[in-house]
Amino acid sequence: DPLAGAGKRPETRLHFNRGSFEMLVEELLQGARLHCRWVDFEQSVRHVVQSVYAHLDNAGLGRQVRTIELLRPVFFQSTRAYLVGRLETDQGATPLVLALQHLENGLAIDAVMLDENDISVVFGFTRSYFHVDLERVVEAVVFLRRLLPRKPLSEIFTVLGRAKQGKTERYRELVRHLDRSHDLFAHAPGERGLVMVCFTLPSLDLVFKLIRDRFPPVKNVLRQDVLDKYKFVFRHDRAGRLVDAQEFKRVRLPRARFSPELLAELADETAETVHVDGDDLIFDHMYVERRMVPLNLFLREADREAADRAVLDYGQAIRDLACSNIFAGDLLLKNFGVTRHGRVIFYDYDELCQVTDCRFREVPVADNEEDEMRGEAWFYVADNDVFPETFINFLAFDDAQRDLFMRAHGDVLTADYWRRLAARIKAGEVLEVLPYRPRRLGLSLLP
Repeated sequence: DPLAGAGKRPETRLHFNRGSFEMLVEELLQGARLHCRWVDFEQSVRHVVQSVYAHLDNAGLGRQVRTIELLRPVFFQSTRAYLVGRLETDQGATPLVLALQHLENGLAIDAVMLDENDISVVFGFTRSYFHVDLERVVEAVVFLRRLLPRKPLSEIFTVLGRAKQGKTERYRELVRHLDRSHDLFAHAPGERGLVMVCFTLPSLDLVFKLIRDRFPPVKNVLRQDVLDKYKFVFRHDRAGRLVDAQEFKRVRLPRARFSPELLAELADETAETVHVDGDDLIFDHMYVERRMVPLNLFLREADREAADRAVLDYGQAIRDLACSNIFAGDLLLKNFGVTRHGRVIFYDYDELCQVTDCRFREVPVADNEEDEMRGEAWFYVADNDVFPETFINFLAFDDAQRDLFMRAHGDVLTADYWRRLAARIKAGEVLEVLPYRPRRLGLSLLP
């Protein structure tokens, strides 16, 4: 049991309401000992109080706040710091996370989060790991599990920066699940990849990815290139748009749990990686990720409102990745997935590259009709040349979705958008991608 050693209380500060919730919040913020002055301390207190009361009113929990229990360590991720805790009223409890921004003239509260789904995104498998000084990780995991009961323990360990412990727990979760389930590993939903064989267990929301022994000529990459791309993603700011892919070696799984069709493909396509050992299969190398619904399948099956939200968030995902200096390379809808929160995430890394390494160009005007009608480019194209205006030709949107995408994100189909963004990144500008509401797309563009 990974939590067996959690005998002590976590490092927390317990704040009691002694008659004024405003005073409780003041005490909480002052007790955090952030060693920075505030831009406007009273305004920050009012922001917290008003946000908490609005949430409690909507949740029907009443305004009689009794206590706030706050983890002592401050959580750092990208350009924000977070205070993480739990608020209790006479009628129930709710998680509480405060996002802090350090401006030129001091600290300010940037967001107040009290909804489990919002906080789950902050601690999600698409964000970079937190920097946090924890004396005992297990107690912090127990505390966070109370705030996020649906999040697997493996992901909580991992997002706290304990990647090896997270991998160990993920493997334990898999073994325990195999012991109490009977379904077979089968191909993951969606189109078959040219670089990876992807399979899943229908009853478990994980995807297992193996690099094929051979790639078709259309894929101008080598196995080492793919490995390097995954290492790059592991080190890079994932900006909430790249799935965390855990690398495993020498994994043993029971052969009887694999469908005949999948066994046949593994034998044909991954014989250099997968070996039979008695009743088991040994996987020399694999990546394990959270399973999502492929975006192309989601758009076919979702109702119009959910599909439109996904179209908008697909465009926002391209923008968010670009802000972290990542160009997805292959923008086909099948290479993106939709999480249970409705967020669109990129998960096909073999053509991923940095924005600053690309040369974004307009398609030249043809000199004659013969050149214009050619099936391939009649002009010179370097390996790092990208023509954004051609992206729309490969997106399987219906007419309404295409119109919605163009109204919201038409500028990402221009070379000028990407060149200006690359120039800002090269100049050292930090382009923030935040995991909470101030940056989320609304539906103002929906008909």
